[in-house]
Amino acid sequence: MKKTILLIAMFASLSLFNGCEELGNIELNIPLVIEFNVSGSETEAHDKVAFCLNQYEDWQDNKDKIEKANYFKAAYWTIDVDPVALKGTISFVLKDNIHNVLISGTLHDVSPADYINGIKFEVDQGQIDAFNQYLNEIMLNEDPSCQNPSFNAGFSITDITGGTPYDIKCKVELVLQTEVSPD
Repeated sequence: MKKTILLIAMFASLSLFNGCEELGNIELNIPLVIEFNVSGSETEAHDKVAFCLNQYEDWQDNKDKIEKANYFKAAYWTIDVDPVALKGTISFVLKDNIHNVLISGTLHDVSPADYINGIKFEVDQGQIDAFNQYLNEIMLNEDPSCQNPSFNAGFSITDITGGTPYDIKCKVELVLQTEVSPD
């Protein structure tokens, strides 16, 4: 009986040390931060930013190992606003390189000062699908020089009240959920 238990213990211990197991893909969230600045004294203000994925260090460092990339979430933050009493309708839009809308969000009749800690943009499934399709089309063949930017982002605040002149510095953060090979 002792020999049987000893043999079982030996086979069990051997099965625990049967070599290295292969690591699977690693999930990595990559934030794409887009900053906007608007100022003026009119009842609306706009800013646009054109960009490429290659301009983001986390993407650049991992792009050769990225197996899959998808939209994860989007959020808006006010970095600074003057005057604090400023109110309006905030809109964000992300377009592809031929200006098809991929993602958009609007916050109606709000004070930018209320979003110093950020707010998540609700994005519908149709927009997520369009973004993911475009992302997967360009991620392997994006222009490395970014002379032809892959994305065009726009920020606007309209129906502005609460004082002029005004100055708003803000950002939108898009987070990509990627799978990266460990090699």
